[in-house]
Amino acid sequence: MDTLNYAILIIGLLLSVSIFASRISSIMGLPVLLLFLGVGMLCGSEGIFLKIAFDNYDLSFMVANIALAVILFSGGCQTSLNTFRNVAVQSIILSTVGVLITSAIVGGAAYYLFKLPFYQCMLVGAIVGSTDAGAVFSLLGGNGVTLKTKVESPLQIESATNDPMAIFLTMTLINLIQAENAGSAVSIADASMLFVKQFAFGTGFGIIFGLLARYLISIINIPSGLYTLLVIGIAFTGFAITASLDGSGFLAIFIIGMCLGNRKNRLVNFILPVLDGLTWLSQIALFLILGLLVTPSSLLPYLGTGIIIALVLTFIARPVAVFLCLKPFFTYSTADLTFISWVGLRGSVPIVLAIYPIMFDVPYGEMYFNVAFVIVIFSLLVQGASILPMAKIFRVHAPSLAAPISKGDIGISIDDDYQIFTYEIQHSKFQDIPLREIKFPSKTQVAAVFKKGQMVKPSGSTTLKKGDVVSVIGHNEDEEFLNFIFNGNANVRKTPHFYRGDIILDGKLKMTEVARDYNLVITSLEKPLTLNEFLSYQLGGFPVAGDRFTLIDIRLYVQETQEDKITKIGYEKLDSI
Repeated sequence: MDTLNYAILIIGLLLSVSIFASRISSIMGLPVLLLFLGVGMLCGSEGIFLKIAFDNYDLSFMVANIALAVILFSGGCQTSLNTFRNVAVQSIILSTVGVLITSAIVGGAAYYLFKLPFYQCMLVGAIVGSTDAGAVFSLLGGNGVTLKTKVESPLQIESATNDPMAIFLTMTLINLIQAENAGSAVSIADASMLFVKQFAFGTGFGIIFGLLARYLISIINIPSGLYTLLVIGIAFTGFAITASLDGSGFLAIFIIGMCLGNRKNRLVNFILPVLDGLTWLSQIALFLILGLLVTPSSLLPYLGTGIIIALVLTFIARPVAVFLCLKPFFTYSTADLTFISWVGLRGSVPIVLAIYPIMFDVPYGEMYFNVAFVIVIFSLLVQGASILPMAKIFRVHAPSLAAPISKGDIGISIDDDYQIFTYEIQHSKFQDIPLREIKFPSKTQVAAVFKKGQMVKPSGSTTLKKGDVVSVIGHNEDEEFLNFIFNGNANVRKTPHFYRGDIILDGKLKMTEVARDYNLVITSLEKPLTLNEFLSYQLGGFPVAGDRFTLIDIRLYVQETQEDKITKIGYEKLDSI
């Protein structure tokens, strides 16, 4: 019993300390995943606190796979199907050809540094060649920066779909190493079949079990708290069956989540909050156990070479792969591609893949694990901690819109239910404006206004003041309109043309710079103008936030004005006709 109590105490302490560490990370600007790793290392056998002796690679492998499955399932639930369709081609190219190019370049660097047999060095590249979904979803979702959709979406979809390629390369190279040591040969047909199975079974079973989950939650009447357990059970079943048939369980469970999350169903809103908590628990457990598994004394001999490989990966391999895969075929600016290269985050997946050589008794097994660990720490510390400043440097951040302080289903219908959105008035533009003059979306209705905590029955003549709280009834698709209205950047008396742009530009920029960076054709009369002067001339009169101007395949939005000058302009690249 004492052993059981001690184990529960250790789990409770580690969990509590990790959650407090997440608060410290937001203050210090460090990735929270890095602090979870740090807590694990500090409590490990060579740490300064609990001195937990842990070297169970089999248990670590199992926990890591379960945690990654939950993280990917949650990421799929939060991924819009439209977003996936828009970036599917470029994401899949990055997650296949991009991983192959990255792995080859890193493997070449390892061959030069380690002087080991060729296949063993290529295995180093395969292990660290893919980006990590846990790190990408976590850092892009909670790092205080809103990226333009054109950049953020391929990063997320790539990280969720590149595991099949990484696993294929890792297993193929392990088979080649074992065959070389045994003096036998590896069948190219078998290796190719594994690659096909990973993607085909992962996609096929993901769709099948995703549709099954959608159907079951719509016909089964059970307590609301059980819906999350039901869909997780279905997702894990799909994951296990897919993996047992040599398919990618990770790809399957991501697709299952995406099928479920894109269903406009009231029951899905019961599932997502619980799933969010399970995702955090999975991230904490995953990085804690990986932190416990590593020992600083075994890490130090590989610190120098690990950092060199991390530098090659960050500044050579990843950029080369991104530019070769995207530049010739898609309309990305150099700044976009540079930022996508920079956010090739490595997290738990390379460490989990580095356990494979140990489990399969590949020579120098611990070298792979320790080098991968150094690379992950470098990636989280250098790349992860600099996402916000890099987004500003490369101008790929988008303006954050106001979000409702609360929202929830009303309970009228199961599918596409009405929701109530509650906003606090924080912008002076609403001061003393009657509700009748605010251009709300046509199918919404103001339900209540709260002034100093007291509910006021709304009417057209009800005026708003800063600090008031407004509750609006509408559908899920109205939220983006409402966010834009309550953000205060638009003229609230006009029907909103809310921001859908990619980049925020400074009004002081010279048109020559804009034309150079975004491939615009301008006349000789427009070359001396600033962007503010150009847009003001095109719009005429006195531009206000929300005005827009379309020029062939681009659209410019007035985001912010001061006096009679446009200070911030949204830029959107339109689809070619």
